[in-house]
Amino acid sequence: MRGALAGLTLSLVAAFGWGLAAAAAWDPPRGSAGDIRQHADEFAWRLFIALSWPADSKTRGVPDGERPLGAAGPVVWESWLTARQVYREDGADPGPWTAAGWRLELPSEQRFETLSLKDFPHARQVVNGRMVDVADPIQGARRLTEIRLNRATYQFIRAHQFYNLEGQLHAVVASEAISFPYGATEVKAKWRPITEAERSRYHSLRVRQADGSTRLYGLTALAIASKLLPNWLWATFEHVDNPTLPNHEGWQLPSHDRFACGNEPPDCNRVPSGLGLEGTVWQFYRLRGTQTDFLNPAGEPNRLANSELESGFQTTASCMTCHARASVAAQAAVTALRLPIFDTGPTVAAADPLARRGFVGAPRREWFAPAAADATSYVPLDFVWSMSQAQPRAAGGVPP
Repeated sequence: MRGALAGLTLSLVAAFGWGLAAAAAWDPPRGSAGDIRQHADEFAWRLFIALSWPADSKTRGVPDGERPLGAAGPVVWESWLTARQVYREDGADPGPWTAAGWRLELPSEQRFETLSLKDFPHARQVVNGRMVDVADPIQGARRLTEIRLNRATYQFIRAHQFYNLEGQLHAVVASEAISFPYGATEVKAKWRPITEAERSRYHSLRVRQADGSTRLYGLTALAIASKLLPNWLWATFEHVDNPTLPNHEGWQLPSHDRFACGNEPPDCNRVPSGLGLEGTVWQFYRLRGTQTDFLNPAGEPNRLANSELESGFQTTASCMTCHARASVAAQAAVTALRLPIFDTGPTVAAADPLARRGFVGAPRREWFAPAAADATSYVPLDFVWSMSQAQPRAAGGVPP
């Protein structure tokens, strides 16, 4: 099997002709900044395939080269550390990349961006017209969300102790520039409950519920940010069925995939041929678009939205601009402040107090360093919003 897959890889590399460097189909592709910008859609698909390769069950973050693309089970990015594992509730050191005795396990509540266990006693929901306690936040959720960090991202965070507020505030006070290494990658995924009949169309998993039962979920969206360019490469993928789901708002920005569509309109709604996607669940996923710059050649803001991840503000979504606002400021050197994700300016509130509007276009200097002498200055977190989940270190912890 490995020989056959390696042969496929060589034929694909030969077809590129623009200098892609990859030893195997399951290795993340590498290229010059010019190549990545010029072939961003193709590069995004290559990265998607590498991260969607079956994961090695014994080594975190490593692909299983003996198994083909589309084989059942967790994929590479699912074996990365979750944001909840990195940013612990007690602000403690999350430990080495691979803990002793690590192995892939059946997913549970701890995997997803849900209410924390400490919040359970305070959580309530309406059931049959009555307010009741939430026993399991996963069981009643329409979607499950998770954020995962690859090894390069995690090791940088751990080395600088950015996993807690004290470490981040130390960087602010010390005027330390935050710049992740080349290859740092973070993904954000969405899952929805599916039936057994739908399983052949989805990358799926079973999640253990609080009562011990399991439920089948299908992957609906995957956003990838990788530090292959100074402002990162941004790519967002969705399941082709998403716009047809009940209560779904549809794709409000057109898809753009020059690689899959070739000379046809870039919203042709296809997967690229010849990459091994055919005959696997991955043939049902679509690249909605990529971003490598804030503005297009005409000087207009680039927009990119995922209908699952940016629901409610697709038309004002820009992955790159939004993440550029990931930042931290120190108040009295002990309290962390963050720039808001959504535009809460007076024009938005006047139009609709409940509306959500994102930021698009190039970042503005006044976001981070306002002109007023007494205004708060923010330190950019190099596009990594997950760092805003960092908690204060518990009493007795070791200071940075």
